[in-house]
Amino acid sequence: MKRFTLIEIVVSLAILALSLGGLLQLLISSRLRIAKAWEEWNNMHKLTQGVEYLMLQNEDETVVPEQFFPYSGYRIDTAWDDVEDLPENLNSLEGQLPLKCMTVSLVRLSDGQTVEEVKIDRISYESTTDGE
Repeated sequence: MKRFTLIEIVVSLAILALSLGGLLQLLISSRLRIAKAWEEWNNMHKLTQGVEYLMLQNEDETVVPEQFFPYSGYRIDTAWDDVEDLPENLNSLEGQLPLKCMTVSLVRLSDGQTVEEVKIDRISYESTTDGE
């Protein structure tokens, strides 16, 4: 009857330990990737809620009410700029409403850092109410 030697047992235990170590490392890194993906999705969801509200409002509406944005640790910042890549002659045609760029940012209140940001080109209806 053939038996295993001590060296064979030690080698097999070392291989088993390395395999288990690699498996645990894989599990830990996958949990970190899942947590990061969930946080990115959650932030984008918050930003999308703010953008959806602001897209239905006038340009002077820059604050999203709490009933539409119920996240206490975050706020939505809005800025309006001229569209950067649009040729000037296309934005000043007779009877055409100007195109503006709405920048919406999700800001974390604890440190004031912008977490996510989106830029949306949108027709500006404010110039028609100002008498322009």
